[in-house]
Amino acid sequence: MIHESSYWKDDLLKLASRLERRLIQTRWGEKNLYTIEKEIFLGFYSIRKLIESKKISDKISHKKYSIHEFAYRGNAVSLATFFKESEYDLSKSKVTEISISALCNQFIHSHHFLPFLPNNKNLIGFFFCSDHKRTKGLYLITLFDVVDIYRTVGNNYPHTMCIKQLPNGKQTTTIE
Repeated sequence: MIHESSYWKDDLLKLASRLERRLIQTRWGEKNLYTIEKEIFLGFYSIRKLIESKKISDKISHKKYSIHEFAYRGNAVSLATFFKESEYDLSKSKVTEISISALCNQFIHSHHFLPFLPNNKNLIGFFFCSDHKRTKGLYLITLFDVVDIYRTVGNNYPHTMCIKQLPNGKQTTTIE
């Protein structure tokens, strides 16, 4: 449980600024790719912890982003298989709406994670999918959207929490 969220949120804002600077980066070595992968995973892990600790408003955790989804056309042999371009139809995509909360799970449980560097210079975004969704499709999110998510969450300080007792004895919590 996170008690004081400002430290987590400040780190997200710093990560957003670092990621934004990657837009002008044109040289990518192994260490750069490792660092960016770590920044993405730590960012989405932090967001999920903030959501679970009720430190983000419901409106933000349910906010949806339009991302591209590429259909799976491979053969689900094993979870241990490496990414093969032929597994997915990268020639066409459909736009899919996905919430910040669902994105966190996709990144945290990712089976595939690949920075999208179409000309081997400019980082456009990330291909990813969880181990659970890998046989359904591969997602592509832009770097702009990731930066926006980090900033949106990092600047969100809910002011109201409403807890209601349901007739079945369970409680429901709304955060605004």
